Amino acid sequence: MSDAARFAGRVAIVTGGASGLGLATARRLHGEGARVAILDLPAARPSDAAARIARTALGLEADVTDAHQVGVAVERATSMLGPVDALVTSAGVSRVGNVLDTTPDEFARVLAVNLTGTFVVVQAVAQRMVARRRGRIVLLGSISGTRIWNDRAAYAASKGGVVALAKSCAVDLAPHGIAVNSVSPGPIATPQTAALHGPTIRGAVEAAVPMARYGTPDEVAAAVVWLLSDDARFVTGHDLVVDGGLTAAAIRYDRGRADGERGSS
Repeated sequence: MSDAARFAGRVAIVTGGASGLGLATARRLHGEGARVAILDLPAARPSDAAARIARTALGLEADVTDAHQVGVAVERATSMLGPVDALVTSAGVSRVGNVLDTTPDEFARVLAVNLTGTFVVVQAVAQRMVARRRGRIVLLGSISGTRIWNDRAAYAASKGGVVALAKSCAVDLAPHGIAVNSVSPGPIATPQTAALHGPTIRGAVEAAVPMARYGTPDEVAAAVVWLLSDDARFVTGHDLVVDGGLTAAAIRYDRGRADGERGSS
């Protein structure tokens, strides 16, 4: 089967799908034959984003922290597109702030969206997948959950939790024929990172990443969609890192300059 038809006849929901990694994933799923529903906040205009993908794509408004709203949205997607075969949770927020200046309310808000909201959506969709004894779910984590940047206390905690949640879901849902994995991107060129990363941070990132650049949303989407595909049918409980080698790297140096320094000693 060609990639263009890999998801033919299947239904996918993508949360946070109106922009960034979620939108790239929704586009790729549609391009490979899936019927796609985008779930996002009203302010993100998910219907407009869906219309940019295809006339058949569905935009749904919901706050992932509200279980009732999520349940209504999932039911609408099911009634309009069919039973859900695949779920991608990409809804998330970030906050720059270290342990000393992040307030409990700010910390709780990030966890409410990134971690609790992910749980709420997974539960709502998985409860429907169980009856069909099949389904594939991918949660968007981050390398920030294990490789910590300064001033990311709440975000790091939330994303570390997402990766752990994916593993827990994989164990609980495997007997029902449902596979759950996570994808942990490294630095990716999105509107969010463009707003947060000034020249100093960009320079530090490009120096630290062995591939010497930011990744693209499409590169993350490719990893997500692979995990949703039949090619990954025996993969569950895995965290797939997409970071240009950042988490693999330790100390690196310019060998030419180092050789010159040795020669002059």
